[in-house]
Amino acid sequence: MKHIRYVVAAAASVAVVVLGSTQTTGALWRNDAVTNGGTIRAGTLDIKVGASGAEVDAYELAALGGTNLGPDAFSQAPLTVRNAGNIAMRYRLQSAAATAPLASSMTVVASKVASVASCPAAAAPSGTVETLYTGPLSTAQGPASPAFRTLAAGASEVLCLRVALTATPPSRASSKVTFTFLAEQG
Repeated sequence: MKHIRYVVAAAASVAVVVLGSTQTTGALWRNDAVTNGGTIRAGTLDIKVGASGAEVDAYELAALGGTNLGPDAFSQAPLTVRNAGNIAMRYRLQSAAATAPLASSMTVVASKVASVASCPAAAAPSGTVETLYTGPLSTAQGPASPAFRTLAAGASEVLCLRVALTATPPSRASSKVTFTFLAEQG
């Protein structure tokens, strides 16, 4: 009988501790701070790409492609990037990828140009050209981290994207290239 009383007393003690701990919460610290005031602003951050008036979040750049491209050949097309939000933003070409088998046989040149006309399909970009990235497709990022391009609300700029094949690409192959952009509040 004595043994049963100890078990009941122990069980009751555990129940009191469990119930007591669920009834109270608390912090072991507290802190207050006074500020001199300031402004809190909310806004919309929205990056769009594509032709003026038809910008979207995911855009198929049909002009960037080709058939029967041989070694050292390229395809080039302009891409308009617009800040469709109401706050300044900063952005960059974050990455590029391609489906096999051509992924390792491609290089990219991403440049900022003055207009869509400054990025012709079959020639070098014209006018003022600011190169953001040049190199292998697999490491494309322009400008390189931690740098960004800055666009005011409603502003836009034109990128000229060139994808080239190396001197020894696989024959009779095709790939789909995807460019990913990162945008942050500027």
